[in-house]
Amino acid sequence: MKSELSRRCFLVSLAASLEAAGLTYCLASTGGLGRVDDPAGTAAAWRADGDRYHFRTEQVAGHYLTAGRWQGMRSLVHRPTNVEIAGEDLPGLVCPYRVFGNGRRFGDVRDRPTRVDVTPAGLRIVHPADAENPFDIQATYRWTAGTLDVDYAITVHTDMRGFELGVASYLAAGFRAYISRQSNHWGETESQIVPVDVNPLSDVYALFPRDESVMGTIFDGRWDLPPAPVRYTVPAYFARALAYRRHVPSGVMAIGMADPKECYAICVPVNDPPEEPDPARGYQALYFYLFGRDLAQGETARTHARWIVAQDLEEPEILAHWEAFAEND
Repeated sequence: MKSELSRRCFLVSLAASLEAAGLTYCLASTGGLGRVDDPAGTAAAWRADGDRYHFRTEQVAGHYLTAGRWQGMRSLVHRPTNVEIAGEDLPGLVCPYRVFGNGRRFGDVRDRPTRVDVTPAGLRIVHPADAENPFDIQATYRWTAGTLDVDYAITVHTDMRGFELGVASYLAAGFRAYISRQSNHWGETESQIVPVDVNPLSDVYALFPRDESVMGTIFDGRWDLPPAPVRYTVPAYFARALAYRRHVPSGVMAIGMADPKECYAICVPVNDPPEEPDPARGYQALYFYLFGRDLAQGETARTHARWIVAQDLEEPEILAHWEAFAEND
């Protein structure tokens, strides 16, 4: 008891010293510095350096740019191999991006003003509502070893028809994309995890909706709106809200998962060429499109996403991670 009290006093003193030096860490009331509901003691602390919030675990290191243009998780490195997963040239991982609703496209979230806090739950970033964007978007990020959990909360201040939040993740060169897709054979229920390679029918952006019921929302004209309108092909429906990219030379993987109840489509820029995707022929990206439904004034919509950074996972291991994620969502 005495040694535990001494340890906690030391951590509080250390946190105060870091704050005085201009560095901010996540300090939880249970477990100490940077450990929030984490018995193994592997949750990342967040260190502020201006608008960049740095994190580091034994598996990953990087920072989140929280202000200015193209906000997102950058300089993300898989530490055991030193493979760069997301660089500095693009916004990086898990950047809230396009928002649609009421037949219009709103301002890009990743360029909007923010309020930033380090909380016991992780790094919390809020994009407050303004005159042109009548909704608050809050995201909380928490790294534990090689797993990133993200909790989203969106509050709308007017009725929204067909509200959609797109979350974009841009990876470094050389990452081949895969998706969990449904079979196109009538009556066949077995799903597959397959690479999303270039072919004569899918030459840039492949879109995998949840099911037939959401097609009217996706193709209501929203993706024709400037800037940067997009033309999709639809090879199949997704089976699980799960997609990933695998670094061809090293086997390092970044696996994205979204709440299967609130993710209504996944976009994957095709692998071109298949074995060594070239960023000049399409972003090395994954896009998860969330909600796609009506929200009433004052309503708060919530959802959860997870990313796992690992190396050379086999399909049964990937599916085991998915089941652990989905059963808690």
